[in-house]
Amino acid sequence: MIEIKNLTKIFGAGPTAFTALKDINVEIAQNEFFTLLGPSGCGKTTLLRSIAGFVDPSEGTLTIDGADILGLPPYKRPVNTVFQNYALFPHMSVAQNIGFGLEMQNRPKAEVKSAVDDMLELVKMTALADRMTSQISGGQQQRVALARALAPKPKVLLLDEPLSALDFKLRKEMQIELKRLQHETGITFVFVTHDQEEALTMSDRIAVMNEGRILQIGGPKEIYDHPAERFVADFIGDTNFISAEIQSIDGEMAQVKLASGKVIAARTVDGGATSGAVTLAVRPEHASLKASGGTINGTLQNIVYFGTDTHYHVDLEDGSNFVVRRQNQPDAGEDFAVGQAVGVHFKDGIGQVLRD
Repeated sequence: MIEIKNLTKIFGAGPTAFTALKDINVEIAQNEFFTLLGPSGCGKTTLLRSIAGFVDPSEGTLTIDGADILGLPPYKRPVNTVFQNYALFPHMSVAQNIGFGLEMQNRPKAEVKSAVDDMLELVKMTALADRMTSQISGGQQQRVALARALAPKPKVLLLDEPLSALDFKLRKEMQIELKRLQHETGITFVFVTHDQEEALTMSDRIAVMNEGRILQIGGPKEIYDHPAERFVADFIGDTNFISAEIQSIDGEMAQVKLASGKVIAARTVDGGATSGAVTLAVRPEHASLKASGGTINGTLQNIVYFGTDTHYHVDLEDGSNFVVRRQNQPDAGEDFAVGQAVGVHFKDGIGQVLRD
């Protein structure tokens, strides 16, 4: 549905020029929920606005459904955008807001009414059709904004952090709702967020961005379990980083030597280091705590209770820190005390060798 090749955007000129996007290449499929994820200033919103037509790229090509859209104004592109600020008309009812875009296209009244009714049912707002948008909650306003954007049946719906203004519980509910809407409408969604949990929860694929570049594209499980670079591993979820040295490589697995002298197996990354010093990533939930005899050893420095799980912070013998996450089951196992000598155990091959 969307094909982007060698897209670059430079703001300004001369010594003050700033490159917001650097040689972006990505294909987004029809009926895909695709998320642009990264920290503030990484270029994700600039890329979204380039697709929408609010930003003109400096170089590269951009097509939607095979048609070149660069140079077209936003209103002539087969896309609609939902912003952080929903920009609803407070003097109009819910139904009037949803039908506004269709009326501006001079669609027949019967067609507008039918489309509005369909959208009201889709977002579960039929009972509030005549309510003014100034009289409904934030979550309901977000549903209206989505319905208004979906009503003209665009080929692509662009969403610029639309859940950021909602409270925690409502945001969780709307994550599920957004995925349902995308599935039922069959429209390609391109979603921008800096919230890793949102990305993992809703996306078919995720593009992790930093400093104007796409560092890795993959499904949520692939991005989480097999990060290609240190930045990706650090940005997506909690990660422990261990210094190691590659001893040998055999296909997708490497033998690495830890600071303790122990040699273990770890997964490799295509195009990564083949020898010398490397960084090994191990997720906190992939490790367990023992009284002694771990893969690595240290002293328990802190215990943090989170309700669903407990985090154990261990000061390792090499001076670094390692966090073990254990789910709080009734039979979770032995208790540990701060100051206790402990072993951190993780299975051979569970660690990931990273590109720096």
